[in-house]
Amino acid sequence: MKNKIAVYLTIASGLLLMVISYVYADLAMELEDIVITPSRAKEPSEESGRLVDVITAKDLQYLNLEDVSDVLKYTPAVKINNYGALGAQKTITMRGSTASQVLVLLDGRPLNSPRSGDVDLSTIPLENIERIEIMRGPGSSIYGSGAMGGVVNIVTKDIPEQGRETELSSSFGTFRTYQEQLSYGMKLKNFGYRITAGYQSSEGHRDNAGYNAKDINGKLVYEFNRKNKLTFNTGAYKDKAGTPGSILSPDLNDKQLHRKNFFDLNWEVSPWQDKDFEILSRLYQNYDRLEFIETPEPLDKTTHATKSLGANLQFNQKISPLYAVIYGFDWAQHFNDSTATAKHEYVARAGYLKNQLDLFKNFKIDLGVRLDDYSNFGSEISPSANFLYKLKGDLNLHLLIARSFRAPTFNDLYWPADGFSQGNPNLRPEKGVSAEFGIEKKFSERMKFVLSYFRSDYDNLIKWQEDSDAIWRPKNIDSAVINGIEQTVEMEPLEHLVLKIDYTYLRAKDEKTHKFLTYQPKHKSSLSVDYTGFKGYSLGLSGQFMDRSFHNADNTIYLKRYYTLGLRFSKTLKEHLEFFCNIDNLLNKKYQSVRNYPLPGFSFRSGMRVKF
Repeated sequence: MKNKIAVYLTIASGLLLMVISYVYADLAMELEDIVITPSRAKEPSEESGRLVDVITAKDLQYLNLEDVSDVLKYTPAVKINNYGALGAQKTITMRGSTASQVLVLLDGRPLNSPRSGDVDLSTIPLENIERIEIMRGPGSSIYGSGAMGGVVNIVTKDIPEQGRETELSSSFGTFRTYQEQLSYGMKLKNFGYRITAGYQSSEGHRDNAGYNAKDINGKLVYEFNRKNKLTFNTGAYKDKAGTPGSILSPDLNDKQLHRKNFFDLNWEVSPWQDKDFEILSRLYQNYDRLEFIETPEPLDKTTHATKSLGANLQFNQKISPLYAVIYGFDWAQHFNDSTATAKHEYVARAGYLKNQLDLFKNFKIDLGVRLDDYSNFGSEISPSANFLYKLKGDLNLHLLIARSFRAPTFNDLYWPADGFSQGNPNLRPEKGVSAEFGIEKKFSERMKFVLSYFRSDYDNLIKWQEDSDAIWRPKNIDSAVINGIEQTVEMEPLEHLVLKIDYTYLRAKDEKTHKFLTYQPKHKSSLSVDYTGFKGYSLGLSGQFMDRSFHNADNTIYLKRYYTLGLRFSKTLKEHLEFFCNIDNLLNKKYQSVRNYPLPGFSFRSGMRVKF
């Protein structure tokens, strides 16, 4: 009954907003118009043919949230697996995928761990983010492995356009949580730089859930001329956190130490001034070291270190007004040095091609294909076809058909025989075929409506299961059929007032057993009401309903459905000083995103931000 109520309320609210939109047709709402993620090149969002959600720097500043997962969880296609408060592990799934089937990028640089396949969102600093692009659906034809459910591209802050910029923020909250952030940038003729740094600490909402983290990032930019730019990014992150484990078997002494660093060198050049031709090149390195200390006496320590070296060369060329082509090459070498899985490495090479054709005035076709070759299991081909048809009245129709895959991780392949589990070096990649049909309608410049249907068929899914010798091993045995509907209504019915409603219906089932996949709720709905900009005051209310989901493959154990409310308030003084206060879980609900890992009850955070 509660499921039906949530659906009915969402549909009724959407219809109400559509009616109101015609009454207030003269108001304007800011919409993001440039995206990078769908093609790895800048293009207007209305020309990309893919459904992309954009969270801007203005949104991030207004929301004043604790970490990236809080920002992403209100996106229709996204579900966050959350293990606790600030500093606890948080991973992302999209459209019924697993966390290792979602590719997360930072300025186009892949972040997914070759050891586990996923990304811990809690380790991504907020103070360095300019915007976040979330592309729904598969992206293997342009990005390769891991983009089965979708792609999240986090774009960092650029250098100032001129002069210098400084921004400081400080906040304090429940569980003695402190967050300090700094961003400083300067532009000097052709050279510019930006430095960001952050500090976080919390005692946590459970015993042994304390957390302390520091990060620093730097960006250097040199512009030889308007069409020739060199960018160098680098950064480091470290934290120390308690790992309390599940409430059924808590660990009151275990700790975790996490260290990360990277560098990323990019060169963008257009060698001919009179031709629409661009060359993009990148060289990067990721290093990640995770250390588990299970008991202090005697010391029981497990260390996992991974390093990835990568390079990319891409060409963007507009052949004619009707035809453009994007093609490039990727190379990456991944190293694993673990006290559990020992030392291993593999090399991945790839070439990709994307053809963009404007056959008619309002009809666009994108045809893409990518060939990946792995040194440890062979080659994979990922084609895609994307169609965009623009009708009168700002109505766009999208159609996508694509193939995707995910390569096995170091843990899947090489986990040692420890008497309980063992990896499988003969694993093959997971594979998927997806289709999507979407409608995007702008009723006016201040209202947008998006409705999409999607279906994905997955084969060779990797599943760890117990064999006859009582040893758990991963095997390519599962198949799944996932389909669903996503709806978004965003509008500005009155000046300063913005309303947004999202609803997702998801049916994710094992093709053989017809059981629901774990941690994939059938219904999810979000509502936000924001009043901003009136004499410097801003007030917002956000709510989310999450249907129940199953914890085990037999569908005998499940997590209860829940809904949460959050409240935010801020006041800006003379555009340089801002005070803010956020309240999470306003109704003090007891709920879990992952079984036996309770999430915080009522909590608040307040602070200030200054710019000069």
